[in-house]
Amino acid sequence: MFMFVSVTAAGIADDLLLRPSAIYLGPTVMLVAMAFCSPLLAPVYARHGARLVLAFGSAAAAPGLWLLAGAGGPVSYFAAWGILGLAGAAALTTSAQVFLTEIAGEGARRAIGAQMLAMALAPTIAWPVTTFCEAALGWRGTFVLYGAVMLLVCAPLHFFALPRREPPKRNPRVPNSNQSASPAAVRRQWRVVALITAAVALNGFVTWGFQLVVIDLFRSFAVPGYLAVGFGSAIGFIQLSARLFDFLGGNRWDGLTTGLVAAAIMPPALLALALGEGAEWSIILFLVLYGLSSGAMSVSRATMPLVFFSSAEYGAVVARLGLPLNLAFAAAPPFFSFLLGEAGNRWTLAFALLCSLGALASMALLSRMRPAKPG
Repeated sequence: MFMFVSVTAAGIADDLLLRPSAIYLGPTVMLVAMAFCSPLLAPVYARHGARLVLAFGSAAAAPGLWLLAGAGGPVSYFAAWGILGLAGAAALTTSAQVFLTEIAGEGARRAIGAQMLAMALAPTIAWPVTTFCEAALGWRGTFVLYGAVMLLVCAPLHFFALPRREPPKRNPRVPNSNQSASPAAVRRQWRVVALITAAVALNGFVTWGFQLVVIDLFRSFAVPGYLAVGFGSAIGFIQLSARLFDFLGGNRWDGLTTGLVAAAIMPPALLALALGEGAEWSIILFLVLYGLSSGAMSVSRATMPLVFFSSAEYGAVVARLGLPLNLAFAAAPPFFSFLLGEAGNRWTLAFALLCSLGALASMALLSRMRPAKPG
């Protein structure tokens, strides 16, 4: 529903007579639609649980992919991405993580960590599979096939195979969830939400932006194309290593500690690439540090709310976080693509460094608000 555009962009641009940069606006439209749909799902999680939301989202992805397959111009192309945004808000990671909190309770952090392990390989698996399918079926046939998989495989699995669970009873600590909370407690919770949003949005602005332009970033340092693709593909395995390390750590540390370490690693990664000016050692060091940071922060993004909120409150919190976070993620790829093309890699890395330092400052402030352990 997202990764395939990195492989199919050139073919779509040729057929629809659009610039490649316009093709990459499709995922941006998807993320904007997800941003505005995500808060609307909070009461649905509370009333019906995440299982039905996941099944609906998987089924809704099929018409979006089929409309994309039949796109004849920009209107139908972007309309298809809008439908995929609606489906993505229901079928992608947020709903899956809410479902895990429903069935795992206090063990939700470890369950979410296990899920994130598989997700780390998304680009590593999606790009070669899409390349094979596009060669055999064309990009339109590939999207028809992907739509059929969403409707005939994913939707039934979500609806019939996932265990049925009653959504957890909510507790009144989420902002605006209950009038009985004291004004001081409400203000503190809003500060927590604001700092989580700032830390994740600033870090995610860099990682989501680089996710689609990292190959072009390496090429801007005169790295041969085949090496740039190879280096870019290696990020998935490094992210997997970071998530595996966090998962094996079990409950020895929480999502807040993971996020603080991840935020601290990102600035040195960007500095290494900038100061090394694309030398092989600088690219390798960047890949290792960037992959560890982005992999660990993706786990932290999913589990950090559990440090401050109960599993019963998790769905409402992450649904509300979806609006600002997805808007930031939506803006990142076209922004970095434009900045890299117009200003070059130095300014691109300088801006990314500024964002990463802001994320680190937000995480440091957030760590000072860690709730005291009972007893």
